[in-house]
Amino acid sequence: MLNLLNNPKFDNERNILNADLFVSNLKNTLKAFGFNVKVKYNVYRHITVYNISWNDDKSYNDIMELKREIGISLGINVSELKIKKISDNEIEIRVNNMKQESLSLKELLSMQEKDDSFKIMLGIDEEDKPVYFDFDKEKSLLVTGVTGIGKTNLFNNIIMNILINYSDVKVIILDSQSINYNQYSFVYEVVNEEKSIIDRIRSLRDEFEERIKTGNKERVVVFIDEIYEILKMDNNIKDDINYLLELGSMANIHLVVSTDSVMDDDINNLFDRDNVAKIAFYLTTRGEYNMFIGKVIKGNLDKDGMYLDSENNLTRITVPLIEDDEIERVVNYVKEKEKQES
Repeated sequence: MLNLLNNPKFDNERNILNADLFVSNLKNTLKAFGFNVKVKYNVYRHITVYNISWNDDKSYNDIMELKREIGISLGINVSELKIKKISDNEIEIRVNNMKQESLSLKELLSMQEKDDSFKIMLGIDEEDKPVYFDFDKEKSLLVTGVTGIGKTNLFNNIIMNILINYSDVKVIILDSQSINYNQYSFVYEVVNEEKSIIDRIRSLRDEFEERIKTGNKERVVVFIDEIYEILKMDNNIKDDINYLLELGSMANIHLVVSTDSVMDDDINNLFDRDNVAKIAFYLTTRGEYNMFIGKVIKGNLDKDGMYLDSENNLTRITVPLIEDDEIERVVNYVKEKEKQES
């Protein structure tokens, strides 16, 4: 179904040319201060990584005194310059590229390495390596970030991954906003009305218990968008959600749940758990997201972006931008295929 997706437009040539220029500037600048340097660099989609080493009597402290000059050579403000010490005569610098383009779903899925596990390609890391979410290992996923920052796009990415690669997986979408996921109603169960959502969550708990009795192992992924709206309607539903987060995977019921804040006590109690993976859309002005994934943060995050806390590792991810026309084409294809097979 990759042919149904929009073609990628990414071209990294400008970033490569910029890196060539910056390396020349850097070498000339450091040479003027008596450094005999060797510079290696890798240009990725969103960042360029510079590795600088020297084989003379200059020290790490000597090069740190030139932070302002290094920043100018690389085209960035000294306040943005983060230098990582590799050894006494080697450092690494990561710089955001000037040209930024969206990742496409087609690009991402073309990198996929399939096996027998139930894994979803979330996106790519800073070095353009695929980042997977493994439902077999991580069970469920909790997502937080302010409204409008990309939670719906992330949900669409996961849903489209399932739709394209896992025809035997059942998807249930509980959307109290009633606007974001109705395109999928032709192929998946989409519930909009808040009372119906509450009833459906309770029925899932009953279904879990029935599955345990009968041994039904059909995979189900349940998306609950903006859970705070549901809790406002019926706070008791958090017990059912906690139950499913804790035990649901035993019957192959997996949850993907989002909220715009983790500061509310009920949300915090629901999301403050160690047995599932977490994603935070980090904003420098919203320290609560650091708290959400704080157990794996070593030091301060200094870049905005989306971060996955999985197995005590923190990964900054770029997620593909999912277009409405892609969803429409893929849904129509699956709908027609199911009609022909029935």
